[in-house]
Amino acid sequence: MRFLLGALLLAAMAVGPPALGITITDTVGDVAVPGSPYPHLDFSSVDVSNTATDLVFKLNLAGDPVATDWGKYMVGIDSVAGGDTAGNGWGRPISMSSGMDYWLGSWVDSGNGLEVRNWNGAAWSLYAASYNAVPPLATPTKNSSSVTLTVPLSYLGLGLGDVFLFDVYSSGGGGGDSAVDALGNPNPSILNWGDPYDTGSNIRTYRVVPEPTSLAFVGLAGLALLGIARRR
Repeated sequence: MRFLLGALLLAAMAVGPPALGITITDTVGDVAVPGSPYPHLDFSSVDVSNTATDLVFKLNLAGDPVATDWGKYMVGIDSVAGGDTAGNGWGRPISMSSGMDYWLGSWVDSGNGLEVRNWNGAAWSLYAASYNAVPPLATPTKNSSSVTLTVPLSYLGLGLGDVFLFDVYSSGGGGGDSAVDALGNPNPSILNWGDPYDTGSNIRTYRVVPEPTSLAFVGLAGLALLGIARRR
């Protein structure tokens, strides 16, 4: 019993300061569509993090999405086997050959907005939108250098400990506009607005991790149990 409790305690202590998120950098100046530069569509990095209930993408930009007040920012997620290998929730020429299961599509004009769409095996459907009350979805926030998307983990079929693949894209306002910039690709993703883009091997990975309070509770519980065992 003491060995088991000791092992639990050591495991909790070994966790150390939890890494609640990751930062992925991208090349600045890799937007090459006609009319460039468009710095507000140019990712400098993306911070991905989570709470016990939400997944957060903070898209850091080389330009100002407030001053320009136009642009689309999207996230493709591969979280389960299968998925759409040839398209996405908005029907743009953007794909993820590993199989896209969820699509976060946001815009920063007209008051900002966000949609969550999911692939049902045959077609894409709207799961939640910031303009609908049910189920609730937060409107994206933006400042002079970033756009932040917050989505409940449950909307994406995710929980603590789950791992998923993803890529982040920026685009223009036209329905046929492609990935002007892609987080996973250090080079220009497309040369013309309508060029098709596939994430391919440039995909990124994230593991949903517990919050610090949860880890601290595990550690304290281990200490308490060990103290009880010693007194006995």
